Amino acid sequence: MKSPSIQISKTDAVIILPGNGIDIFTTIKNLNFQSNQYIIVGSSPMAAHAIRNVDDIDIVVTPTLFETCKQQGWEQIPWTYSDKLGQVYLRRGSVELYLDVNCGNITPSFEDLLERSEVIDTVRFASLTDILKFKQAYNKPKHLVDVALIQEHLKNLGIANF
Repeated sequence: MKSPSIQISKTDAVIILPGNGIDIFTTIKNLNFQSNQYIIVGSSPMAAHAIRNVDDIDIVVTPTLFETCKQQGWEQIPWTYSDKLGQVYLRRGSVELYLDVNCGNITPSFEDLLERSEVIDTVRFASLTDILKFKQAYNKPKHLVDVALIQEHLKNLGIANF
């Protein structure tokens, strides 16, 4: 099997990955978000790199885009985290929108995430090194499986400093 690169197409990802999952590329393109207004986080960057499939898409967006989507009728879901009580995140289908990454003591700004992000097939994703840090900070069994997968992928790409 070829090693995927940043230039991987959605077709390659669908062929390489077993199971169902969702087509993140079509789903995101259909939202018509401006590239500098969102960054895909969560596990979807792993799917973009053909590491594993996903069933949902987590996106950090600018406050302006968040308000626009709120006005367009996206479902408003109340946070249950104690530090976010009284706030909401947005959902439409398999897509969830957030104003930040809620990851313990790792709290990069939107601008920092944007600066380190990568565009794959016209869709903007958080870097795999950022995703790795988030998943390490979560420190839950499902995230630790992803940590091992990302580390192996980066090692196969010859990236040693992660």
